[in-house]
Amino acid sequence: MEDNLKKILDTREERNILLSILKYGRKNFDNSIDFIDHITQMLYKNPSIKEKFIERLVPLFRNIYMQKFITDFGIFTNDKLISLFFRQIGNKILPQISDDQTLLSLANEVLYSNVNHNFLKLIPLDRWQKFYEVLFSDDIVICNCGYVKKQIREGALILIDRVVGGAADPEVFKMSYIRNIEENPFQKLTSRLIKILQDHEFIDLDKINVLCEQIKLCKIYLDNIIDQKESKGISLAITIKVTCLRQQIDRILILINALYLLDNKPLSLAMANLTKKLLGIYSTKSSVTNSFQSTLYVVTSLVTWHNRQAGEKYITNTSKEYMQMLYSAMGGGFLVAILCFIKAQIGMHTYTPFIQALLYSLNYSWGFVSIYLIHWTLATKQPAMTAATLAHALNQDEKSASDYKEFGLLFTRIFRSQFIAFIGNVFAAFIVGVGLYYLLSYFTGIELINLHKATDFRDEVVHMDYKIFWFASIAGIFLFISGLISGITENYTRYHNIPERLYNHPLLKRFIKEKRRRNWVNWYNNKIGGISGNVFLGICLGSAFLIGNFLGIPFDIRHITFSGGNYAMALSYFNFNISCTDFILGFIGIFGIGLCNFLVSFSLSLWVAMKSVNVPTKEMGKILYSALKLFIRNPARFFLPID
Repeated sequence: MEDNLKKILDTREERNILLSILKYGRKNFDNSIDFIDHITQMLYKNPSIKEKFIERLVPLFRNIYMQKFITDFGIFTNDKLISLFFRQIGNKILPQISDDQTLLSLANEVLYSNVNHNFLKLIPLDRWQKFYEVLFSDDIVICNCGYVKKQIREGALILIDRVVGGAADPEVFKMSYIRNIEENPFQKLTSRLIKILQDHEFIDLDKINVLCEQIKLCKIYLDNIIDQKESKGISLAITIKVTCLRQQIDRILILINALYLLDNKPLSLAMANLTKKLLGIYSTKSSVTNSFQSTLYVVTSLVTWHNRQAGEKYITNTSKEYMQMLYSAMGGGFLVAILCFIKAQIGMHTYTPFIQALLYSLNYSWGFVSIYLIHWTLATKQPAMTAATLAHALNQDEKSASDYKEFGLLFTRIFRSQFIAFIGNVFAAFIVGVGLYYLLSYFTGIELINLHKATDFRDEVVHMDYKIFWFASIAGIFLFISGLISGITENYTRYHNIPERLYNHPLLKRFIKEKRRRNWVNWYNNKIGGISGNVFLGICLGSAFLIGNFLGIPFDIRHITFSGGNYAMALSYFNFNISCTDFILGFIGIFGIGLCNFLVSFSLSLWVAMKSVNVPTKEMGKILYSALKLFIRNPARFFLPID
């Protein structure tokens, strides 16, 4: 193996020398620790190899430019999330590699392969230190120490300038609890750092400890901004800015620690620490997914707080609440039956696809908004809300077996609330649908539905065509998204202080009395989230068929309550000329549609809600296991108000 290493060192390639050495290590050694030990021993025992090794590395590292790597790499910019995401993807696909003297270019060339990066990052600190002890034993330094310190010092000053600007950003400052800029912890931190760096002060352990305390105060300040998301709302731009500030002060601490080590510790230890830190910096950027983990928590929080508040009223705890849910769901089913007839009449006429989608969307939207404002219940709107409530109940630091039993009981209450809502919706939609059909047929003589439509409505649920469950899953996705829209609208309203701006609008103040204006604003504040989500859901359900028509694929929606109303119209058209078996199969198909609506919407909503409270997805398995044990002991509690 010694001969192979000599051949690599004898080649005249400069920039590929590191790749060749890594390839040699991965090929000949089971792990990176054995490899670094082998290289260290070779350098120690064979002066000629050490001489060649240093000779090859000096051109790469002697005047390497580090600033772009240490100030930019792995740190967010204040771009919009979409442009940030695509730039991350672009850098992953087409990394910044060029024939220059920058550490960024060299790192991308050597570490672009995850195999190389993972191989090197597993080498422990003590092995790197032994390696550098041997390499620098004759006071031969590949990088001039003073030059490295100058690069680190300048990089830290660049980051400090950015931190000062970011902390003074009007949007960030508006969210803070400090109103005097002089009391801002970032001002105190940066003024101290600038003095240390510009005056080239000797950095000792006491200064490091003071800076760590000041950085801790800065992080508390940033945490407070994020914690106000529920009371004031928060924007995605603020989230990215806060994340960027957090990353920048973490990077400054890394650089100050590097200067401390270079000032106080042996060069081998300082270089070993610096190598480990640089490999760690690269790992934060190497994965696009990891780059967005720090913002996902807050992004999901933007849309779940409103849903959690609304979800609590959809969970029944007592027999009285259970019956109230049934009556409320029957009210929703009553209105859906009317919507079914209106939609059928729209479908009986010939319109362009756009006009038909528009009419369908208006029909769905006014119905959903009416159900919401009357305080009736549409069962499929529950999962997005109740999932957020369950996820927030999981947000505890320590959980015992009794905790999981309580969570299991909460899940059973959610399940039975959903069950009775389904029953109320479908029962009312079917009964009202049948009654309306015969009533309207008798008094108006209008053709309410044609043979083709009646046959489709009946057969798709009786024969349980697989497409209806696919369509029901699509509806579940739309239901999930509508819940997000409600949360986003609620957050936007709070963050931009829309209610107070409306209340104090000059024109409204001129023509509307204060009490009435306040009542209107309170109504808007309480209802706008739900209204926006229901309107969006109506547009999605009404326009879904356009996607299928445009792409030529099976793409449509099926909704349990509407399927119940359509089934009622179909059976009424045929005067209930159907066997008892097929009649029952039809209802099984309808509730199968509801199950798909529920599972898709609830699963997606629960995943987002769990991300919003930093609860691992695996926790849900423990909840389901606890709920399964409760089901085995007493299945009735999942359908009736029994605890």
